[in-house]
Amino acid sequence: MSSRLSDWTLQETAAGQWSEPPVGEGTWLPAPVPGTVCEALAAAGRFDLNAPRALQGSDFWYRCDWPASPAGKLHMDGLAGSVEIWLGSTLLGRHAHMGVPLELDLAAQAAGQLYLCVRGQASAPKRAGRARWRPRMIQPASLRDVRQTLLGHMPGWCPEWVPLGPYQAVRFVPADAPSPAWSMQSVQAEAREGQAHLSLRLQGPTPLPALPYLLCAGQRLALQPVGAGVYCFEGIVPGAALWTPHTHGVPACHALSVQVPEAPALSQDLGELGFRHVTVDTTEGGFALRVNGLSVFCRGVCWTPTDLLRLRSDPAALQHQIDWLVQGGANMVRVGGTMWYEDEAFYRACNRAGLLVWQDFMLANFDYPARDAAFMAELQAEATYFLTRTRQHPCLAVLCGGSEVRQQAEMLGVDWPEDDPVFTGLLARLSAALRPDVPYVANTPWGGAPVFNTSQGVSHYYGVGAYMRGFDDARRAQVRFASECLALAHVPAEADLAADLARHPLDTHWKRGTPRDLGASWDFDDVRDHYVQTLYGVEPARLRREDPVRYLDLGRAVSCDLVEAVFSEWRRAASPCAGGLVWQWRDLRPGAGWGLLDEAGQPKPVWHALSRHWQPLQLLITDEGLNGLDLHVVHEGDQALDLVLSLQALRDGQRVVVEGQRHFTVAGRGQQRFSSTELLGRFFDTTYAYRFGPPAHDVCVATLRAAHSQALLGWAVHLPQRALPRAELGWQTRLERDDQGLALYVTASRFSQYLHFSSASHRPDVDWFHLPPGVEQCIRLQPREGVTVEPALAGGSLGALNSLSERWVRFSEAIERSTPAAGDAP
Repeated sequence: MSSRLSDWTLQETAAGQWSEPPVGEGTWLPAPVPGTVCEALAAAGRFDLNAPRALQGSDFWYRCDWPASPAGKLHMDGLAGSVEIWLGSTLLGRHAHMGVPLELDLAAQAAGQLYLCVRGQASAPKRAGRARWRPRMIQPASLRDVRQTLLGHMPGWCPEWVPLGPYQAVRFVPADAPSPAWSMQSVQAEAREGQAHLSLRLQGPTPLPALPYLLCAGQRLALQPVGAGVYCFEGIVPGAALWTPHTHGVPACHALSVQVPEAPALSQDLGELGFRHVTVDTTEGGFALRVNGLSVFCRGVCWTPTDLLRLRSDPAALQHQIDWLVQGGANMVRVGGTMWYEDEAFYRACNRAGLLVWQDFMLANFDYPARDAAFMAELQAEATYFLTRTRQHPCLAVLCGGSEVRQQAEMLGVDWPEDDPVFTGLLARLSAALRPDVPYVANTPWGGAPVFNTSQGVSHYYGVGAYMRGFDDARRAQVRFASECLALAHVPAEADLAADLARHPLDTHWKRGTPRDLGASWDFDDVRDHYVQTLYGVEPARLRREDPVRYLDLGRAVSCDLVEAVFSEWRRAASPCAGGLVWQWRDLRPGAGWGLLDEAGQPKPVWHALSRHWQPLQLLITDEGLNGLDLHVVHEGDQALDLVLSLQALRDGQRVVVEGQRHFTVAGRGQQRFSSTELLGRFFDTTYAYRFGPPAHDVCVATLRAAHSQALLGWAVHLPQRALPRAELGWQTRLERDDQGLALYVTASRFSQYLHFSSASHRPDVDWFHLPPGVEQCIRLQPREGVTVEPALAGGSLGALNSLSERWVRFSEAIERSTPAAGDAP
């Protein structure tokens, strides 16, 4: 049985001041373990998170009491930085590899003190071969030579909280502590020809009173002895359901255990596994994922740590964010090479949620020392450890050597060897040997000529977004799979934006949270402002000065416009694109960052827009220019649906100019496309492309309903001109309180552009959406944690981009309703 060491303290000393532990010297601060140096110093008021100081001029000594102990093993599950381990005045070892744990054998010890010293000025080892380039975004350049995270070292967009210290558990295991009876030597769970196939090898105790067997998916599976205490199983698990992404089916996970008849104490839980078959279709230079034979349009995010300061996840916060991704229709997350490996809780949560994981090895941008044998050995140990500890996780769908390494080489004119020893060599071989069920991509972008060509293989697509291209570029670029895309400085929701930021969107405090490429003359506020001017015809700098509230609202709208346009384009049937992962999931500091969530983990307006365009049953509109509008119905479920699609063109947001509808059936896993001319039964300039005089309409609204019940399943909107005149929109509201909380029902007599609800005490479950006239939208309001407001004053404001005024909703006026019990008549 292992025991965690506790009551740690920390002392900061000048770098190199002490070659041995500073016994009885200096001031010792309380320090959490697991924890980081920045975390402990910030708690003690010695590290300003908003203006972080450099730490390389100091050493950091962790200390805890060591009780008298028998022989055993000291386990350190994760150490960041260059760390020395001391027991009293005895140096036990050194460790400078963040990607693998450290285990030390100890003889019996008298009581004393254990020290971990993180050396601030530890020099990087000298590696064979000189770097052919140095990425400007990462500092210092010596990070190429050490196996540490890049987090904290990318000042253009990541807080400089350099991870140092024991960020994972430190524990001692006595030699005589009972250990698990069984250990897994190998395991592979796959779907083959629609059946669950398991291959497993176990090492167990010997002798046994009877042959052991496996329990999996309700089946008793006979183990075969193949050596002294070694047993294996290979074959079909009858009746086991397959693991499928949640957008396309059920992510079935099965408990696995080994049972020993007549000796139940030797029986053991072996965790969970899922059976699935993942392949990549590369026909005609594409990159499309198939899971259990199903084509999957992958959409999701590039993951960011839930807690950058501590570099570990709070289980509740992690599960909350995974739940958001599922509810938002995402089915993939990418753990990229500029981040760090996640812990087991992350992969288990993705297993159960049905989220695919694109997993990078932690390599990005650098020219790594592939000719250095010691470096390659460290990388092999890191990759082997990760692949072994995650071998039962069905969520792993793609393994990737890292990010933007070959791109850096090709953009700088550096030759790239075809027999590259890192990405097409070592990592490819290890992935094939240890996770043969997971496709491998050498690096991203990859597959084009040049490698960053968007029309082949895997690309990083920033045409719409960072590179300020028009929306038509999302089609012209012929993207096949975007493992990164968009990148915009997304403005947080009004109620989540700090008051000083909302008042002063020009000051240095605001700019501190705006990401930029290091050394560039522009930042991502400039990108957003470009689209504000292009789409809404206003001069951003002047609007920022004269009406900062309107400036921020237009910035929020632009983020929604971009993601809606891009994913409407990519999800249509004729698109060659098979996936897009948005850069990034969450901001790493306050302000308008790349994240779809702000730094506190709260959703921004852009997240609500993406959620509306990622659902398994989706209605989309694309502008086909002179050919009018195309309406696309995407259905990822397995059952056919009987539907009615309607299209209306409205003038002044309320009067119907022309309308039409179509009753049709969409097959399971199918898509249907209709032109606006088909639906309306005649020509009508829905896109205002011909421009014969002033526009006859200002908005087209498409609605999708179930044919039999007429239940509204969704709607989509096209605005030929985005800057609608402000008007009174004729809102009618009804507020009800039931067992689930508050529900605000809103209808409007005139089209409402990007309707939104803001409250200091409650958060809306849907926000920043277009509301057609006559359609009722229910907005569920959930209390914000830790916020209390006087009941008589509690409420929120309803607004829209084209509204002349806001409407205040008082929560005290809510009508009490009871939630119908299951089975009650509606």
